[in-house]
Amino acid sequence: MSRERDPLALGPHWRVDLRLTAELPEDNLVGTRFIVHVLFSAVALAALLFTGWLGYLDGSLRYQIRDWEQRIKDNHTEQADIKKMQVEYATEAKKIDDAWQLVRPQLRVYDFITNLGRTRPDQLAIEAIEWNDAGVTVRGSLRETSERATNLLSSYVKLLNADPKIGPIFGSKIAPTGLTRGAVDGLFKFEITFPLKSVAPKP
Repeated sequence: MSRERDPLALGPHWRVDLRLTAELPEDNLVGTRFIVHVLFSAVALAALLFTGWLGYLDGSLRYQIRDWEQRIKDNHTEQADIKKMQVEYATEAKKIDDAWQLVRPQLRVYDFITNLGRTRPDQLAIEAIEWNDAGVTVRGSLRETSERATNLLSSYVKLLNADPKIGPIFGSKIAPTGLTRGAVDGLFKFEITFPLKSVAPKP
């Protein structure tokens, strides 16, 4: 009689599995821990690079500031010399301007003669114009009778004083300083004085 086989008995090719599956390492091709470490390492490396770039920019800016401060310090003496020269030039320029105000011509000869010709009556002939530091003297002759010559000369002087291109040039009123009859030709000889403005020196 054959022996009955025990259903709980182990076969010759089987053994009890004593492995702790929860504690075994992962058998994936790329582990989860490795991926997490890579991600955190990448973030840390990016933060480190960004911090280094900021540090480089800060250092470069500080270097440029120090460089420009050193240049300003080196050029301080030259700047002081330039400012001193500017003050000296301004002083000399003021002296030149003041001297020009004293010696500049107050009267343009061409304009003066042109305006005399423009305002001159037909009966009046201008024969000489003299110019000195005191003013201008105009001499000429009148072909009129005694009374008419006096009135004509007086009217002409009033016209000269009122003329906007002649009157304002002179310091005081233009005035006739002579009216005499010529001994040879019988014409009346006149003289008109145009006093120049006195220029006071600036303090």
